[in-house]
Amino acid sequence: MKIKLKIFLSLIFAANAFLAGAQLAMSLKMNRSNYLQYEVVYAKVNIRNNSGHAVIFGNNKRLKGRLLFKIIDRNRNPVNIFNEEQSYPMQGIIIEAGQSKEFVIPVSRFYDLKRCNTYRMYAFIEHNMFEDLYRSNDVTFEVNKGSVAWEKIVGIPEFMSPKKKGKVAKRNYKLVTLSEGSQKSNYLVIDDTRRIYSVIFLSYELGEERISHEIDGISRLHLLVPMSPKIFVYLVVDVNGKIDEESVYKRTQSIPALVRGPNGKIYVTGGSKAKKDVDYK
Repeated sequence: MKIKLKIFLSLIFAANAFLAGAQLAMSLKMNRSNYLQYEVVYAKVNIRNNSGHAVIFGNNKRLKGRLLFKIIDRNRNPVNIFNEEQSYPMQGIIIEAGQSKEFVIPVSRFYDLKRCNTYRMYAFIEHNMFEDLYRSNDVTFEVNKGSVAWEKIVGIPEFMSPKKKGKVAKRNYKLVTLSEGSQKSNYLVIDDTRRIYSVIFLSYELGEERISHEIDGISRLHLLVPMSPKIFVYLVVDVNGKIDEESVYKRTQSIPALVRGPNGKIYVTGGSKAKKDVDYK
C-alpha cells in the first residue's frame, strides 16, 4: 500500500508541476520604428503554445481569452483601448500544443495612437485556462508628422458632393515624406480642415527620382511613382482615397511620364506596361 501511495502522490506532483509550467511564449515585432501620424500602425505577434494543451479562444467561460497591448508614451502616460469590449478578435482561434501562430494586428484601430509621440508597447494574453498573464518583449516606435513636399487643393466634384447649395467643398492632396535613419518614405495624405480621409504609403524615396502628379477634370490625382530605376507604378486616386486605377510600367528606350492631353485627359506616355513575375514581383 505504501508503495502504491508513493506512486500516486508522485503522479499528482508530476501533474501539478507540469500544469505549473504551462505557458504561452510570445514575441512582438514591428516592420518600422517610425510611423506617419494617422497611418495605421501594424504589429506582428507570434504566440507559441508550450502548455501541452490546445488553447482555444471561444464563447464558453473556460475558453474566454483576449490578446491585448500595454502601451505608454514617453511621459509614461498609458494609451487606453478605444473600447474594452472590442479588442482584437480571437474567437475561434485554436493553437494546438507545440504550435505557433502569427497575427498581424492593426494596433491603431484599437488604441489611440494619433498623437505624435514616442511609444513603448508589449502584447499580452489573458485566458481563463491560465492563472497567469503571458506577455511579449517590449518594442519602441515613434509617430511623427513628417514634412509636406507638395500640396494640391481641389474642389469635390458635383456628383460626389452633398446636395446642398453653397460654396464648393475642397479637399487637399499632400505628398508627405517621413525619415527613418537614412531612408525616406513617401505618403499620400488626403484631408480637409475637418478630418483625415486617407493615408496611403506610396514608396521609399529613390535617389533623385521624384513622384510625378497631375489632377484631372473630376479632381482625381494621377501619380507616377518610381519603385526602382526601371519600374514605375501608375495610380489614379479620388478625393476620398479610393484607388480607381493601378498599373505598372517599365523603362524602355524611353521613360514613363504623365502627360495632359488637349481634352484635359491624363495618360502615361513612354516606357511600356510591365509584366508581373517577369519585370517585377
